[in-house]
Amino acid sequence: MSAHILLTRDSHQAVASVTGELDIATAPHIRQALLDTVHRHEQVIIDLRRLGFCDCAGLSALITVQKTARAYGTALAIRNVSPQLARLLRCVPHALPVEPTDPRGMPVREFPVGST
Repeated sequence: MSAHILLTRDSHQAVASVTGELDIATAPHIRQALLDTVHRHEQVIIDLRRLGFCDCAGLSALITVQKTARAYGTALAIRNVSPQLARLLRCVPHALPVEPTDPRGMPVREFPVGST
């Protein structure tokens, strides 16, 4: 299977919706697309609602994007993390800004402008 990004953006914010599988085969492409997005926007939300699977290579790509966002001063948030990815995140130290969601998959809080 493959992974794709649907990007919705305005002049300051981008929402990158990742679909498919974020794994060793797709992580380099997705990482580069997310890095390009981080370089061009003040605020980036990565929506994983339609992500079917994420392995360690995919997690590494997300961590690289988070570190780059912090270095560029880009506010970053990750929404709609699957239970599988949440289990993976509990196994490794990270600083990914994962937003909590309610049982319907909706963000519990709004993404504040200028936060990382």
